[in-house]
Amino acid sequence: MSKLNKRSLQLQQGFTLIELMIVVAIIGILAAVALPAYNDYTTRAQVSEGIELMGGLKGPLAEYGYQKNAWPTGLVASTGTPTATQLTATLVGKYSTVSNSVAGTFPSGTLTATMTSGQANGSTVTLATADGGNTWTCTGGTVANKYRPVACK
Repeated sequence: MSKLNKRSLQLQQGFTLIELMIVVAIIGILAAVALPAYNDYTTRAQVSEGIELMGGLKGPLAEYGYQKNAWPTGLVASTGTPTATQLTATLVGKYSTVSNSVAGTFPSGTLTATMTSGQANGSTVTLATADGGNTWTCTGGTVANKYRPVACK
């Protein structure tokens, strides 16, 4: 074998230490950006659960309010038996719990969901109406705006 062939074989043995360090640095930078974004994304999904639980109550609450000209005296978990002045509802999710009553006097009212885990743990988000349930807003509560769905910012 000639000297040229031996030398070219020696140059093609693998990555240099500098090249490996550059790859590790790039992976570190990507991880530093991706992990906080992922945490925010998962918390936003958890907050959405509370809003969805309350969203399922919009129609029944509006119907009850217009029939009786008042809000129900309470919301009963779906496993319980409601009285004539109560509604059955799903009040507990994996990441949030909805209050068991509507605050306010018909036609104005507010429902509140409290986050029970995640970065928003202990924070609240509210669903409010001023017209008996025709329109609802979810801009209230203590959950940070970056964790709210777009419709609730």
